[in-house]
Amino acid sequence: MKNSGKHIGTVARVAVATTAMIGAIAASPAASALTVADVTVDGAALAGTIRSSGTFDLAVRAPAGVTVKFRLDGTYLGQDSTAPYTWPIRTSTGTHTLNVRWQDSSGRHETNATFTVTAAAATKPATPTPSPTTPTAAPTTPAPAPAPSAPATGSGGSIVTVSTSAQLTAALKSAAAGQTIRLNDGTYTGQFVAAASGSASQPITLIGSSRAVLTTGKITSGYALHITGDHWNVLGLTVTRAAKGIVLDGSSDTVIDGVDVGTIGAEAVHLRTGSANVTVRNSRIHDTGLDKPAYGEGIYVGSAKSNWSSIMGSASTPDRSDRAQIIGNTIWRTSAEGIDIKEGTTGGVIRGNTFTDAGYSGQNYGDSWVDVKGNGYQLIENRGSGALLDAFQVHVALPGWGQGNVFRNNSVTGGIPGYEVSVQSGAIGNVVACAPSAAAKGLSNITCTG
Repeated sequence: MKNSGKHIGTVARVAVATTAMIGAIAASPAASALTVADVTVDGAALAGTIRSSGTFDLAVRAPAGVTVKFRLDGTYLGQDSTAPYTWPIRTSTGTHTLNVRWQDSSGRHETNATFTVTAAAATKPATPTPSPTTPTAAPTTPAPAPAPSAPATGSGGSIVTVSTSAQLTAALKSAAAGQTIRLNDGTYTGQFVAAASGSASQPITLIGSSRAVLTTGKITSGYALHITGDHWNVLGLTVTRAAKGIVLDGSSDTVIDGVDVGTIGAEAVHLRTGSANVTVRNSRIHDTGLDKPAYGEGIYVGSAKSNWSSIMGSASTPDRSDRAQIIGNTIWRTSAEGIDIKEGTTGGVIRGNTFTDAGYSGQNYGDSWVDVKGNGYQLIENRGSGALLDAFQVHVALPGWGQGNVFRNNSVTGGIPGYEVSVQSGAIGNVVACAPSAAAKGLSNITCTG
């Protein structure tokens, strides 16, 4: 069937007999108890092979040149940008819903497939990176966040007001484009997932005051807010006491504005799995790495090359969390970098942020305000004091990366024993504008320009 817009395809249940081929799905004898769905939407069918290990390798026949995103039972798994589009599914006994989506010139396409595992199978899917597990001391209460400069929320959308964790979970699950979810003051405990998508003209808004607090309850457990849909506005609220604060997986054109994310076991905010055109602004990011100091970044953009296989499905596919706009934030007491920009990402802006004691632990080389391994970033009008070594660093994690970044009108007020901008040998095309610097070793280890 043909459709030019977003839709959920009709699910046709197909039982897979032993060693039989039904539709495009084949089963081995050891996995014959597994039933799956064979769904055709816009001429694109879900298909796959069931292995005796209980692993279901899903293949989606979507058109070439798109990015297909996979979600199982509401948990974002990852995305594949190379046809044939595949993702391994490892899950437990019971009934499960697999969601795939992509966008092409005719619009947005989405379908669900329901399948049931009735024999012993593999373990439930894990989130792409593990949560910390070591306990730590109770944190202090974060200070109020500044009021957000709210972007447009679209017209005509409904407003849903919530006061409990259960209400918030339900509101996120049923969210629709243009809708606003308003949090009353209070503590919301859980691992909240924002999987629906808005649009450019009708984003979905999640808003609360700084006294509306999202938490998992432990700095060793889970993501407080996991955004896997596109076009979200997250405004004003507080996120605290979680292994990771806000994690975006495959979430494009999302805005995080005026939030407070602090007292976190690992990183506070992570833009991951092709989360492009994301803005993080006017927010307070602090007290990270309390459980895992080596992974206590304030704002983490992209994924390290060593994680591309698990995050992107291929060791040769970069995490293109491109064009991040990180503007006007206050970032302090981050055990790793205040902002960590990974190889594989391009074209972002880091402007007007204030750093205090960001990059203080030295673990996993976390010793600077900002570490840039991507290409083509503009780092301008940032300021602050205190780091273990340098204010800014450029590294070459892979050949061809760490190039073409521009540093201009930044300022150090003290507490930097190294350079204001340290550029690794082999990182070509980086520009540091000439200016006085209070860093102990001076402005930069490369010749400044202008």
